[in-house]
Amino acid sequence: MSRDKLFYIIVIIVLIVTGVIFRFSFLSDNGAFAPRQIEQKQPPPAIPSDVSIVSLPARDYLKILEKYKGMDVERAIMDKKLITLTFDGGGNADGIEKILETLSENSIRSTFFLTGIFVEKFPDAVGGIKKTNNEIANHTYSHKNFIQLSQEETVQEINQMKTAAEKTGIALAPFSRFPYGAYKKEDIALVNSLGYVSVRWTIDSLGWQGRRDGREAKFVGDRVVEKSVPGTIVLMHLGSASDGSTFDADALPGIINTLEEKGYQFVTLSELFTKSLQ
Repeated sequence: MSRDKLFYIIVIIVLIVTGVIFRFSFLSDNGAFAPRQIEQKQPPPAIPSDVSIVSLPARDYLKILEKYKGMDVERAIMDKKLITLTFDGGGNADGIEKILETLSENSIRSTFFLTGIFVEKFPDAVGGIKKTNNEIANHTYSHKNFIQLSQEETVQEINQMKTAAEKTGIALAPFSRFPYGAYKKEDIALVNSLGYVSVRWTIDSLGWQGRRDGREAKFVGDRVVEKSVPGTIVLMHLGSASDGSTFDADALPGIINTLEEKGYQFVTLSELFTKSLQ
């Protein structure tokens, strides 16, 4: 091989190597060959067993909403002997003092479905619910029948209650209950889209019917005890019936005592639904 040919070959090799080095350097500077950053997924922080879900991260509520979306929940399906006492507040607050006293004496926390008007009309009663660390949920602003409302009116009823609660410093649990238990087919999806689980009940105590057919408070107590099963959601009311009776408040001590003797534990809706995820 001639000296000239050897020279040309060496020049070509140098040019090629230089070009490769330049190209690699340029692309690296512009991120083309930058090492991919592997996202380190941190495990969720451990949650103390003695902390209520009301103060837990939103992801727990999202799991509950995912499990129960599309449903007007009547009962949490489980084998554990857990029961939630829920109290609707709309008309008056005649029975609330006795109810809160009974719950406190028995170290029980419950879930209260309040209307916005109730929150505004009975601030002392609402303060008592908060003070005793009970849970408050959305029962709409003015307790209108959803079957008769447009979609816009439905949203307004729910959001107006939330606003009324926020004005008094209440952080609502993400549960709502339809007034009269009445709703249109699309209302559950609408409620879910607003971030709420729609909650009905397993047992209506019928205390709101008062002395109908000669009933007394014992009727309410027997009804709740006999129909209770694991995961039960009981519907009771804070106010008096049209005849002035407060059977739900009157029957509550006996209901608690009897069911606890049967091995049941009373929890809030948040706690009930959390257990149902396990």
